[in-house]
Amino acid sequence: MRYALVITSAVVLFGQMTGAHAQQVTASGCAEAGVEAGCVILKDGDKLYNITHAAPKPVVGTYGTATGTVSSDADPCQQGDLLKAAEWKPNPDKSCTSK
Repeated sequence: MRYALVITSAVVLFGQMTGAHAQQVTASGCAEAGVEAGCVILKDGDKLYNITHAAPKPVVGTYGTATGTVSSDADPCQQGDLLKAAEWKPNPDKSCTSK
């Protein structure tokens, strides 16, 4: 019984420690369609972010900035680092060009 309590306490403590180190990022660029239907990604330099769940919903083809926390949660988009609790701010002063 005591052993189980020690293991449970260690698991809870480890979970709190890893959550405390969540990485907050701010990335800017053009919202693009992901490879999966309904997914939205953002390329910022050599980084790729999944901003599908950002609020307000990013519109593909618009330039903007996403701020959120990098998450290792599973996501059906399976592309880029998932940003959770992300905020999307479109920037009407910049445009995205078609390739």
